[in-house]
Amino acid sequence: MALFQNAGEVTRSAVAQLEQVKPANGYLTDLKAVYGPTDSVRDDAPRPYALVRPASDRQGSRAARQAVRLREYEIEGVFSKAASEVDLAGFHVDVLRAFGIGQDLPERQFPGLLNEEGDEAEYRWAVKGENTHSITIRLGVEYVQTYN
Repeated sequence: MALFQNAGEVTRSAVAQLEQVKPANGYLTDLKAVYGPTDSVRDDAPRPYALVRPASDRQGSRAARQAVRLREYEIEGVFSKAASEVDLAGFHVDVLRAFGIGQDLPERQFPGLLNEEGDEAEYRWAVKGENTHSITIRLGVEYVQTYN
């Protein structure tokens, strides 16, 4: 499995993977949009949508001018407050499937995905005055960075 050559490639590929999350492609969730870390989201953007944000990035191993880096992503699914817990849990499963978890063929997995790290999900429920529920999933990915 080839690793990505820089952080930007990882993010672009993660966004592209998540853009496939629609019932027509065998998923439970019908994502209306996927936004990267520098995209702005309108307050009235159709829901559900996903936000892809790098959360941390650290060096793993290094040799000469290259290093294997470990990047943690936060993938947040934003739903209307009418969404149920089942809807948010379905999004969690869809994200894992989009990154190749549960696939029996290694080539179907997202390059560099850190399976042994597992994933983590955190739910946030709308409180009085708010109009969205969300779930944030954290996944780790390895990539290679060259320092010239």
